[in-house]
Amino acid sequence: MAKKTGGRNNTLTNGLNFRPQAELNKTEKKGTKPLPEPSTIPHVLLLLIVHLCKKVLYVDTNIKVGIYIMFVFFGSILGDVLPIPNTYFSRKGNFFNVYFVKLSWGWTMASVGLFVWLTSTVYSCADKIKIRRQMLRLIIATIIWYVCTSTINIVEESYGYCSKSAHVTKKQCLAKGLSWYGFSISGHAFILIYCTLIIMEEAKALIGWEGIKDHLRNEEHNRTAIDAGVQTPLDSLTNEQLTILKEKYEKYTPYIRLSFISMTLLTIIWDVMLVATVLYFHSTPEKFAASVIAVVIWFFTYRFVYHRRILGIPLPGEGSFQYMQSAYTGRRSSLILGKNEKIQTFLGMPLNFPKSPQSVAEQGSAKTSEKASR
Repeated sequence: MAKKTGGRNNTLTNGLNFRPQAELNKTEKKGTKPLPEPSTIPHVLLLLIVHLCKKVLYVDTNIKVGIYIMFVFFGSILGDVLPIPNTYFSRKGNFFNVYFVKLSWGWTMASVGLFVWLTSTVYSCADKIKIRRQMLRLIIATIIWYVCTSTINIVEESYGYCSKSAHVTKKQCLAKGLSWYGFSISGHAFILIYCTLIIMEEAKALIGWEGIKDHLRNEEHNRTAIDAGVQTPLDSLTNEQLTILKEKYEKYTPYIRLSFISMTLLTIIWDVMLVATVLYFHSTPEKFAASVIAVVIWFFTYRFVYHRRILGIPLPGEGSFQYMQSAYTGRRSSLILGKNEKIQTFLGMPLNFPKSPQSVAEQGSAKTSEKASR
C-alpha cells in the first residue's frame, strides 16, 4: 500500500490548483504600459471642486449669451412695471457693488491674467513669443473696455442736460446737488456681461488638461522603450521641450486649478450683480443697449478675429502641441475622439483610453492564432 505524503498542500500543488506567489512572480511577465500614480484624498477633493466649477464655466457660450439678452430685456421690463421690494443689493453702497463691481475689470484681469499666463507657459513649453500672443487677447480686451466705458460717459454727457441749470457739465450739475438727465448706457450691465464672457472663453484652456499628465507618462515610455506604446500629441516635441513641459506642468497645475476656482467665484458674483442691476438700476433701453454691445464685442473678437487667427492671435489652449483635440460634450460627460469613438470620464479624468491601431491589430492576430490552435 502506497504511503501518502505531503497531505492536502501536496495534492493541491500537484493538481495545479495552487501556485505559490514566488512561482507566480517568476512565470508572469510585468506589463510594459506605464500606470498612473495613485491619487491622494486632497487631490481627489480638489478635482471634485474643479469639476463642479466646470459645470458653471463650461455652459455653452451661445446659450449663455441668449440667456443674457433675454433676461436683460424682459427682466428690465418687469423691474420697471412690477413693484419689486428693495433689498441689500438695491443699495449702491452694498459691499459687492463697492468692492467688486466697481473694480470688476481689475478683479477679472488679475484672475484671468494669472490663469492665461500659467496655462500658456505649460502648453507653449515656456516659449515667450507664444505666451505673449496668448496674453494679447487680454490686452485687446482692456483697450476695448477703456474705449467703451469712455464712450459711454461721453454719450451720457453730450446728450444729457441738468435738471435746473443750463450749459453746465454733468460734474458741475451733480456738484450743485441737482439731477442729470440723459441716455446713460448701463456700464454695469456691459462690464458684468463682458467679463463673464471673457472668463468663459479663457477657461476653455483647461479642457483636456488632466490628460496632459497621461500624455507625458506615455511619451516618456515611448522614448525609452523599444516598442512604442500609445501615440501621443507630444511626439513632435524635442527632449528639451518635453522636459520643460513636465517641469512646468507639475509646478503650475495646482495654481492653475486655484485660479480656475477663483474665476468661477467671480462669474457667480458677476451674475448675481447683473440680476441686481437689471432689477434696480437704469432703464430698459439703457441696459439692453449695454448687453448688446458686450455680446457684439465678444462675438467679433472670439468668434471672428481669434477664430480666424487674424493678427496672429491664437485661441485659448493653442500652443506647442494640441492637447485639446477632443471636444467637451457637457451633459454626456465624455470626450469625443472620433466619429464613433468616445472616452468616458469622471471628474474630467478619462476612465479608459482608445486602443491604438497597433494594439487592435495585435489583439486581432492573437485571437486569430488562438482560433487556429483550437
